[in-house]
Amino acid sequence: MKLLRILFFVFINSLVFSQTSFRSKLTVSPHIGIGWAIPPFITGGNSNLILQPNYFKNGLINVIGTSSGNSRRVFKITNTFGIDVNYSINKTWSLNIGINRALHINILNDPDPIRVSSTTQYSKWLFANKYTSLLLGARYTHNWQFFQCNIHYAGDTKAVSENNNGTGGRGLITNGNGLITTNISKKSNTIIISPEYGVTGVSSFDLPMELSVGLHIPTSVFSKDKSTFIRNNTNAGENTLRFTQAALWLRVRVPITIWTKNTRKAKQPLVNDNKPIPIPNKSVEYEGKKMITGEKVILKNIQFEQSKAVITSIAMNELDNVQKLMEQSPSMVIEIIGHTSDEGDRNSNIELSLNRAKACKAYLVKKGIRSNRIQVRGMGPDSPISKTDKSQNRRVEMQIISM
Repeated sequence: MKLLRILFFVFINSLVFSQTSFRSKLTVSPHIGIGWAIPPFITGGNSNLILQPNYFKNGLINVIGTSSGNSRRVFKITNTFGIDVNYSINKTWSLNIGINRALHINILNDPDPIRVSSTTQYSKWLFANKYTSLLLGARYTHNWQFFQCNIHYAGDTKAVSENNNGTGGRGLITNGNGLITTNISKKSNTIIISPEYGVTGVSSFDLPMELSVGLHIPTSVFSKDKSTFIRNNTNAGENTLRFTQAALWLRVRVPITIWTKNTRKAKQPLVNDNKPIPIPNKSVEYEGKKMITGEKVILKNIQFEQSKAVITSIAMNELDNVQKLMEQSPSMVIEIIGHTSDEGDRNSNIELSLNRAKACKAYLVKKGIRSNRIQVRGMGPDSPISKTDKSQNRRVEMQIISM
């Protein structure tokens, strides 16, 4: 609890500090991930029987019995879920705080498989452990990519199941043969370093999503177990297993913006009490041009490769300007209209122009603009502006719907 209070204090102070000059945003990101646990360090005992890691094994184990007598389904794959809170302190840097639960499953091969019947042979042993951690870190974002590094504070690790092929509890003995596992030591608290690289995008439901790959690198061994091979009711050798809980993760996040604020305070004009305050006109300025409701402007720097709807880096800069405009006018609603030349099939061109408009919208939504503030339309070749230069007809326009 003491560490939790410290993390909360640091987070709140970062909020206060960042209020000086930057636009801030607070997002909550539920996440789920799958991965591969790094096998434990295994030391052989007084025999040549040594458990061997079984790498990258996936698949459902079906219903298994636990040491308490209950049954449940278990996957032969490491998994994690949790929730992150991300606070943007400027355009590229943000702070993370959150909670994470991880389940590590290691499948180890028995060097001397045990045949208990004509149809049953024990050849693999399952070691599953879980822990919950609090995290604090920072994120760097550039366009649609991000890199972040979190520091996890993890509590006690708990053994979920240790069994053969999904049966039994902490080890299994059948007809005088099997494997028995006992815990030697367990670290109550440890620190995990977690670097992560990811990309951001928007799903077909206009839902922002993030896909990332990362590592969990513990600074110490979580638990140390002793596994004893039993053959014909006698001790045939021992292994010492040191579980670090290190893993490689593939994560999916759904960032939900719950609060935004433009912390740059505009200078207030001096007011003469003897004169009425004029009502400002409903207009905005975009690239030196004043625009009112209903007016259109061509986004000149948004160009696409032929027959493609992929946003280029130059187009991103133009859309960043549109983002700033919409942040300055929080109630503004716009429409992005895609156009093509008359080369090719008309229906295909209409679909292409719509996809290009959707790509522009997806980029703005990813940058924090609410989806319901952006409408899209594909005009195809139906609204040309030049009869001689067809390249001018391949354009994207922005129209202000309301302010």
